[in-house]
Amino acid sequence: MPASMSNSLIRILFAGLVILASAGCASNAVVTPSAPDQSVLAPAEQALAKARAADADTFAPRAVDASRRRISTARDILYSAARANRELNDTERARVEALVAAAELDARSALTQTQAKAVQTKLAELQGQLDGSAANATEGAR
Repeated sequence: MPASMSNSLIRILFAGLVILASAGCASNAVVTPSAPDQSVLAPAEQALAKARAADADTFAPRAVDASRRRISTARDILYSAARANRELNDTERARVEALVAAAELDARSALTQTQAKAVQTKLAELQGQLDGSAANATEGAR
């Protein structure tokens, strides 16, 4: 075989191997899952944000934590299905809906507890002022 024909054959074989290798790599490509639709979490997230804006972290930390944990669990279920590249099944969907509803209730409870503490604090302040005014009036009458 002449040298030029040998070089051509080697080039063709090499090109074939490159094509086969690239085709093999393409078939092993990892498909990245799409991000799940997290809009289902919005009612609970909004309620939690409202409670936290009212300083519920200070006055109702257990309710805030419960809400946060439930939202996180619901988000985990959404991402688990997305990683598997599938829609939620009926059981998962029902679980997510229940978690979101419970998280929203926890957040509302936190807000209510915070508002109640604020009212108690204001009431105690006013009671103190009234007690001070009554004491001053009694002393002035003497």
